[in-house]
Amino acid sequence: MATKKELSLLPESENPRSFGARFFKWLTTTGRVVIIITEFIVISVFISRFYLDRKNSDLSEVARQKQAIFKSTTPFVTEFIGLQKRLSYIKDFYSNQPDYNKQINSLVSSTPSDLFYNKISASTDEKTKTTVITTSLSAYKEESIVSFITNLMLNPDIDQVNISKIEKKEKENQYSISLTLNFKKSSIATKKI
Repeated sequence: MATKKELSLLPESENPRSFGARFFKWLTTTGRVVIIITEFIVISVFISRFYLDRKNSDLSEVARQKQAIFKSTTPFVTEFIGLQKRLSYIKDFYSNQPDYNKQINSLVSSTPSDLFYNKISASTDEKTKTTVITTSLSAYKEESIVSFITNLMLNPDIDQVNISKIEKKEKENQYSISLTLNFKKSSIATKKI
């Protein structure tokens, strides 16, 4: 009888260094560990995706809310900046304006009680740097007009008095007076804010 030979798919035990034996050993030990680690990484990335999607959604919502707040406050900020610029301009304008209080007080002190101011305007003459006040008044008595003009001429603050008109209309009991007053340089003071 013939002897039977056994057929084995396992590598030969006498040659453990052959390529097939080494590959099979690697596949059953190290390969299994690599596959398990890879699967663990894939599963952890898959699970972390839910967390990251939720966080991304929350951050997107916060960004949309902040953007909406920013858009809603933009007109207010623009108006506020414009108001600040206007206030700064007004402050600069008034800080460079002459203070006409002394001149007006001097004019009022020279005015009799029965004269009434209709219009008064004050300015500074750029050439001579003096204050010029233009005014129109109403009076019921000629004596009040004479007294007023005399007081103005005697006033130490006033340099020059120019009378534009003195008239009395028919059927009226009132005189109209228009005049321009030039004050002296020493009486001009600059306002400080």
